[in-house]
Amino acid sequence: MSTWITATPPTPNGHLHVGHISGPYLAGDVMARALAADGQETWYSTGLDDNQTYVPRRSWGEGGTPEETAERYTRSIVDTWAAAGVRFDAIVRPHGVEYESRVRNLFSLLIESGHVVAEERPLPFCEPCDLWLYEAYLGGKCPHCGAGTNGNACEDCCRPNVCADVVDPFCIRCGATPEVRQTKLHVLPLEPLRDRLVEFWASCDMPERLRAVCRAMAAERLPDILVSHPSDWGIPTEADPALRTYVWLEMAEGYAAEAPPAGHDRLVQFFGIDNGYFHAVLFPAVNLALGREELLPEKFVVNEFFQLNGSKFSTSRRHAIWASELLPVVGADLLRLHCLLRRPATSRTDFTLDDLSRTEKVLDVWDATFRGVFALDGTATTVDEAALPADLRRSGRAVRAQLDLARRFCRPDDFDPPAAVEQLMSAARVIGSALDEVRAMGPEGTAAAAALRAWTAEFAEAAAPVVPDGSAYLRQACSGTERPARYFGLGVG
Repeated sequence: MSTWITATPPTPNGHLHVGHISGPYLAGDVMARALAADGQETWYSTGLDDNQTYVPRRSWGEGGTPEETAERYTRSIVDTWAAAGVRFDAIVRPHGVEYESRVRNLFSLLIESGHVVAEERPLPFCEPCDLWLYEAYLGGKCPHCGAGTNGNACEDCCRPNVCADVVDPFCIRCGATPEVRQTKLHVLPLEPLRDRLVEFWASCDMPERLRAVCRAMAAERLPDILVSHPSDWGIPTEADPALRTYVWLEMAEGYAAEAPPAGHDRLVQFFGIDNGYFHAVLFPAVNLALGREELLPEKFVVNEFFQLNGSKFSTSRRHAIWASELLPVVGADLLRLHCLLRRPATSRTDFTLDDLSRTEKVLDVWDATFRGVFALDGTATTVDEAALPADLRRSGRAVRAQLDLARRFCRPDDFDPPAAVEQLMSAARVIGSALDEVRAMGPEGTAAAAALRAWTAEFAEAAAPVVPDGSAYLRQACSGTERPARYFGLGVG
């Protein structure tokens, strides 16, 4: 079984914040590491999303060109992934002759097949800025749920809009109320793809929150999606170079460019709920229209918003704690453990520094426990657990059961990172209690000490997808090499 795992390409309009790390990137890394530990072929990929209009919007406030903005934040994003221990097999940059040719070809194929058509459509226009308003250039209220939104899609209800239907629209750049003008655009009508989309939704493993979005859209006529805009940012369409390809249509081909060279048996996609419509509706529609069934995911792993002081982390609003600033202070193990433990899988969760401190104490306890295990006297290397006292035999069974669950919760079928962390915490507590019992045994605890070392080695293997750095140090200690002063968190080595 070969598994291709993707994580949503981030927009290089700012540094990665803790909310990003808690979402697709770290979770996808955990699954990829867990499958690789099983000896399975895995391919973990992502890209960058330079052609989002949030990039030029950021450059308005920072000066310089959009290209310079994208390059600066791309370097920061890639460095942050590395510092957090997130390993990708492929990171696709969305420019260059080959990439842009792929996107243009995708657009042309959709036109040739009749799935994308050119039409005159209304679109907001800001006279003072001489700017067509869509995506990040347009603000207002969602026509479906009334929440604040930008153009083309709402982050709250996850449903698309056509910009001209945004309520109380305004120009993000100057605040003016736009006028609505007719202009040439391209649209992708989804209604002709209804039956195939419904069949795909029934076959795909997805959370109920996302399935509800699909049901809500299917309860009405499926919308026409704007897939080009008059703009000077993005990849020009082959049909009309004055129109730029809608960046989320582009991403359908961006994912195709990430595909493993040796093929795959299943595709698992990680993304935030605000990107749910694109992954569950738009991308499958494009791939179904072109007969690219190999690009249809088997499973969606979705996260809700990780909030900061009760409000959504936001790069564009600079409401965030930047992972690049936090990692040097707390270390990769602590940030990974905390983000996985508090991962907002089915509901929004809140990040606080006090809560982070509580998770830090978990690593402190782990360190004290495992230092205690390796400080025990005894030279026994073989373990006869049947000869251990009854309490310790029960402890061994409990540790193995909990570690088995931790492993299971890192694999696709039962993927649940918070549950995996809880099982690791439980196993470490049992090892800690057993350590107290073995210490009380004195010189007669030689065989029991060997059992604790064996359980510690098993813990290190099970914890490796979650806290890879500390687990590596722990494995070294188990093999008899030099032990660091601290296994998990800062201060190792």
